[in-house]
Amino acid sequence: MNKINGVYCAALTPINQDLSINKDLYLRHCQFLMKQGLDGLTLFGTNGEASSFSIHQKKETIQFLLENRIDPKILMAGSGSSSLEDAIEMTKFCADIGTKAVLVLPPYYFKNVSDEGVITYYRNVIEACGNNSFHFLLYNIPQHSGVTINFNIIENLIKFYPNNVIGLKDSTGNMDSMLKTIKYFDDFAVFCGNGALALHTSRRGGAGAITGDANISAKLLSFIIHNFKREKEIKHFNQLQTLMENIRNVLSSHEQISLLKAYFSVADRIEDWNNLMPPLKRIENPSNNKQVIALLDLIRQIEKLVPSGS
Repeated sequence: MNKINGVYCAALTPINQDLSINKDLYLRHCQFLMKQGLDGLTLFGTNGEASSFSIHQKKETIQFLLENRIDPKILMAGSGSSSLEDAIEMTKFCADIGTKAVLVLPPYYFKNVSDEGVITYYRNVIEACGNNSFHFLLYNIPQHSGVTINFNIIENLIKFYPNNVIGLKDSTGNMDSMLKTIKYFDDFAVFCGNGALALHTSRRGGAGAITGDANISAKLLSFIIHNFKREKEIKHFNQLQTLMENIRNVLSSHEQISLLKAYFSVADRIEDWNNLMPPLKRIENPSNNKQVIALLDLIRQIEKLVPSGS
């Protein structure tokens, strides 16, 4: 049995026009998400524009959430950085406040680095944390990081830190790779980063999903993953999965973060939702954008198809 499983939303980070984090809107968004059946939230990951914020901004914002009754036990936070010192500081902070886990990118920028170098980076972070029961999820997203978390890296880190390194978020979109990882490692939580693929990996022993898709599809994806073992009993279950795939297809048709934020600026009627950190670019006139319009229609279908109280 995996030490951690379920559906976690890689939450967007709303910002003000002056590019500071809009903490009040962030709190509201986190509260909204946790009413949709999720098991928790992942803060300051890729969809949270993590690399665009300082350690101080991240820590201050998370502390604000805790002060407003967000339970740290439902939170994971991205703590990876190309700066080893920053990665250690953020990881220690998360361990100290009692988050469920940290999601740790490998050091990015330098390409074609050795497995030994990546392992050394992770060992430094884990050992500096000084907590032999705090949970680490490795983050495999080579299309952004330039580093693949391969079997050799995973195997060595599990060997050194069996109580700490408990899982992986795989955002490669490579189903074959995810299934091989699930099969090869016992009691190792493999989370799918793609909402449309999460059902398929969960059926084969995956831990669930950590995905930005859930910012708009949390209710749908949570219902699918929490109920797939009795899918034959549920009317329209296949239709639910098709709806999830359709949402994923729309999100894939444009840079995802700007599309999600444009969606919320229209759905919530809050213009600040459409602010992004450079170099990402906002969608102008989002209420007339065809992808936003398509998402609005798809999200309305969730309310019709997903049983109430689920």
